[in-house]
Amino acid sequence: MGTEVSNQAVCNCGPLIALAGINQLALLPHLFRKVSIPVVVYQELTGSQRFAATRHLFNQSWLEVVPLSEPCDAVLASQLDPGEAAVLALACRLKDVEVLVDERKARRLAERLYGLRIVGTGGLLLRAKAAGLIPGVQPALASMKANGYHLSDRLVAAICRVAGESPTSVS
Repeated sequence: MGTEVSNQAVCNCGPLIALAGINQLALLPHLFRKVSIPVVVYQELTGSQRFAATRHLFNQSWLEVVPLSEPCDAVLASQLDPGEAAVLALACRLKDVEVLVDERKARRLAERLYGLRIVGTGGLLLRAKAAGLIPGVQPALASMKANGYHLSDRLVAAICRVAGESPTSVS
């Protein structure tokens, strides 16, 4: 069962970290023709000691690192961290892209103030399952939680319900 590949995505650190942590980063080029990240997001992923052991994972030919020629608007800069603000600014500049972000505040601003289309890591897993790229979302969610990626039980249950799976062993 296949699904149409979306045109372009602008991605924040969260989904990249979550997918890399479960060895599923390669799902992104199967789901999007182009995946872009602002330079500040790339620097956060590759310049931090926190990710020193995995920084090579983020040097992918399909991952386009894009400089921002203009500063983020005042609302973004005051409400979000630099990476999230840059992701939304880049998405606004590029137009007709999906924004891959998990943080609730960034998602709300993106949708309400800027009318951007948002997809979280759970939504990416649902698309991957629909495309036949993974057999189920529950094992991936369980692995993400085991790696320390924050997912509420309510969110896990909702994602599993949409996928037609049981969340019982995710905790």
